[in-house]
Amino acid sequence: MKAAVFQGPPGSWPAKPLVVQEVPRPEPAPGEVLVRVAACGMCRTDLEYMKEGMRPPKAPPLVLGHEISGTVEKLGDGVEGVKEGEAVIVAFSLPCGRCAFCRGGTENLCERLEVVGASRDGGMAEYVAVPASAAIPLPPRAPLVESAVLTDSFGTSYHALVHLGAIQPGDVVAIYGASGGLGLSAVQIAKALGATVIAVGRQPWKLAKAKEMGADYLLSTLEHPQLEKEIRRLTGEGATLSLDASGAPEMIACACRSTRPGGKIVVMGYGVKTVSVPLHRLMWLQYSILGARTYRLVDLKRVLAMAEKGMINPAAVASHRFPLAEVNEAYRMLDEGKVLRGLVVP
Repeated sequence: MKAAVFQGPPGSWPAKPLVVQEVPRPEPAPGEVLVRVAACGMCRTDLEYMKEGMRPPKAPPLVLGHEISGTVEKLGDGVEGVKEGEAVIVAFSLPCGRCAFCRGGTENLCERLEVVGASRDGGMAEYVAVPASAAIPLPPRAPLVESAVLTDSFGTSYHALVHLGAIQPGDVVAIYGASGGLGLSAVQIAKALGATVIAVGRQPWKLAKAKEMGADYLLSTLEHPQLEKEIRRLTGEGATLSLDASGAPEMIACACRSTRPGGKIVVMGYGVKTVSVPLHRLMWLQYSILGARTYRLVDLKRVLAMAEKGMINPAAVASHRFPLAEVNEAYRMLDEGKVLRGLVVP
């Protein structure tokens, strides 16, 4: 089969681009399924790893890609509940099911967590093998290709907004980095759940997309150098819930200055830089700062239910398609901010 292989070392892209080459097709182990990949989303996490040397735990060569949809090609021994030929999305977070976190319902914090496209080969290929429990059947009317973005962009956003942020109808939610795939997915979910949404981003054309997806207010970092003042002008006391999808320290610092007393700040953007938190505000205003790590399987299933009911639209986020042969061009465009959420279609 063909796959886009990152040869490494981490931090060497684009000087050392991904290599599209023939590799052995994986065989599903007992309890696994082989999925013929229909689409694999391009995530900035992969880009940061290739450019900056952040995660993952598996050393190159590695097939990246963790936002996957496809059809079940073959069943491993002992597999039940999934059929050959069935359309599925793939949960990229693979918990062990046995540790204290898994038993306690927070399997996204699993001590022995495996991650598709990080600790094992991912979806930038024609086929991928995953545990059968990670292959979630798609409803008949769900778009096979575009539904790939549900598995990270929407699943991670749902976990951050609902499970951690405890979003309620009438909340005022400020979403930082609302002009990328992750942030735009959060805009859709927050609006579907009855919130007023302030979308914060950089590029006007991407913020216009946030408006199309329901954002009530748009704030460009190019036009509003003092974002916190504008957010407070719009809200009075500040945002009920501030959600960071950017991983940028300056955005999280802004959230600390513009979240109302007793509010929450949830960080789901990925980064390695340090953020300075004003302790007097943290204490006096009694807001909470929470990290959001991927999602639980129940979160992904709830996202799928929202999509089935028409409450969210994954196709609105999936802005570009690329053949596998153009994977490096696809990541270049992502790096330059020219796509929302690109899909590589093998």
